[in-house]
Amino acid sequence: MPKFSIITVVKDDEINIEKTIKSVVSQSYKNFEYLVFDGASKDKTLNKIVKYKNKINFISCKKDKGIYFAMNKGIKKSSGEIIVFINSGDLFTKNAL
Repeated sequence: MPKFSIITVVKDDEINIEKTIKSVVSQSYKNFEYLVFDGASKDKTLNKIVKYKNKINFISCKKDKGIYFAMNKGIKKSSGEIIVFINSGDLFTKNAL
């Protein structure tokens, strides 16, 4: 069973982030780590992320240099054999992994 590193990058998307998180943490396949990188959102995005802190392996909330910078931080922090990006607003279907 390969380990997946699932990475979400987000900034100021309080409307969609919770749906994305729920679609990840509800997967039946459990050999994955979940990393969320928030680019210092000014809305309530971080509040929604923190609601799931017990199901997210790593949360970062720091100003960065944009989406690709945040994605590269995610790659460096990940430990899985397979890296998957799911952006805020995107959803995994049931049993996607």
